[in-house]
Amino acid sequence: MQSTIELFHHLYNNLPPLLPEEIIFAMKKELSDLENNSDLTLVELEDIMIKFGYEVWPWNQAYKYFLTAATDQLGNHFLLPRMSDGLRAKYLAFQEFGGTLGDLHSGRPASFFTSEERAELCEKLVDMRLHLKEYVNRSVIGESKSQYLNKVEEYKNLIEKIKFNLESLRNFMEKEEDGSVLIGEINAKIKNFEHSLCLLGSEMDYEAVCQAQDFFVGRKVELSRMKGINIPMQIDFFNS
Repeated sequence: MQSTIELFHHLYNNLPPLLPEEIIFAMKKELSDLENNSDLTLVELEDIMIKFGYEVWPWNQAYKYFLTAATDQLGNHFLLPRMSDGLRAKYLAFQEFGGTLGDLHSGRPASFFTSEERAELCEKLVDMRLHLKEYVNRSVIGESKSQYLNKVEEYKNLIEKIKFNLESLRNFMEKEEDGSVLIGEINAKIKNFEHSLCLLGSEMDYEAVCQAQDFFVGRKVELSRMKGINIPMQIDFFNS
């Protein structure tokens, strides 16, 4: 429960620029109420976070789009001056071998650097990210504001499509008989999708959302076909 509250705080403390004030105020109020409401269940807390997840997600995705673009374009500009001479030379050699800044975040090239170099590199990457975020924050409330808001609208349209697909899944599930294996599977899939909106789960795969109903239609056919496999065949020797 406490770890989920901490995730809620993290979501609130890292809200993207220009998010409407009414959303910020509502989240702040909910967090304040949480401090005084010990009777709230984990499911109720997650439902609150999911509600805000739907509202914040388009803004977070738009901000992430600009942050990723800035990292690709300016990452080395912010990173190289902060490195020691030795690490800078090693990093440039790493790039000559085909390594990229993105590879550093994956951890794949760890063996290329010594443990001391990796420790410095982690520190400098954190510092680089902080300065990149400051740069992007200035950009999206300044010269890139219109492009940023347009990108937010794109993700708002996408979240509406996602909502429609999830509602279709729920309608499909309601037609299943009580006790059906599919009910549990569909509920788990919807929960995973919604958790990904608000830090409670891994990042959402949009394609998986759109294809989920087709998957479960096929899954239903498969379960129906498999239903009789474990039923022993009965032969009436007297009437055969």
